[in-house]
Amino acid sequence: MITAIGHVALQVPNLDESVAWATTVMGLREVAREGAGRARGSPAGSTSFLTHGGAHHSLIYIEAGEAALDHISLQARDEDAMHELNDQLAKHGVRTIDHQREPGVKDSIRFAGPDGHVFEVFTGMSQDQPRHTGKGVQPRKFGHPMLKSERPRETQQFIEQVLGFRLSDDVGDGTLLFLRCNADHHGIGITKGGEGLHHYAWEVENIGALGMLGDVLEKNDGRFLWGPGRHGAGGNLFTYHLDPAGCVVEYYADLIKIYDEATYKPGRWEMSNYRFANLWGPGIPGHEFFDAGANLPRAGATASKK
Repeated sequence: MITAIGHVALQVPNLDESVAWATTVMGLREVAREGAGRARGSPAGSTSFLTHGGAHHSLIYIEAGEAALDHISLQARDEDAMHELNDQLAKHGVRTIDHQREPGVKDSIRFAGPDGHVFEVFTGMSQDQPRHTGKGVQPRKFGHPMLKSERPRETQQFIEQVLGFRLSDDVGDGTLLFLRCNADHHGIGITKGGEGLHHYAWEVENIGALGMLGDVLEKNDGRFLWGPGRHGAGGNLFTYHLDPAGCVVEYYADLIKIYDEATYKPGRWEMSNYRFANLWGPGIPGHEFFDAGANLPRAGATASKK
């Protein structure tokens, strides 16, 4: 049903600062901005659509009073898959959310998971943008979001049963879960604790691109929070840094591919075995890494209208 991870939409307190970082460091390009010229922080602030390459957008920033996860977006196989999704939502008693369709998208459906994360499934994303952005360290695709959840097993079951994902690795008996929708080892991660988004991830070609990112960060008063290293779960090379809104950004390469669904068995890791996190060196760093991210929007908090 789902063939790829599309993008993530984040509410950010300073749109210009976030866009400047994305276009200078992260190698993205701003395709369009809706509501431009309105006062910063107003209830009707701007929405920025950014891309890493050909797609109309692979990241959305929405001006708001505070950082929050707006939604994550997944690409459906085709129109038949959208009908299949509607049947699955009805079967599981999940209501759709009224929304304005994003520019560059033919059709979309939105709904909420058990922890309140808003999912969007779409078809028909325009692919007519220039291939090269010209600045920063340009990713070759959007990789995955890592969701924070107080009930990771419920969120896992929802993503499996409603969206057809499969489990790739389980760390700490449900403390950290990796789910896939295609050959990539994971397209959605779930970590226990909080409700929102811990990090969003971009794939690059190789470890050389991760080294380039370190140099670009240093020149823009940034730094790695963690890495370079190699995860045990997923097998990928990784680095993590903070964006201006306080969310963690992962750049990775060399992710495990799973082609034989018939024989693959999910990996099981103990939390005490730090090698699930890093085969090369120390495990996950402390509170600066764990506490980062974007929560779900607070009740009554106002984001810009799209």
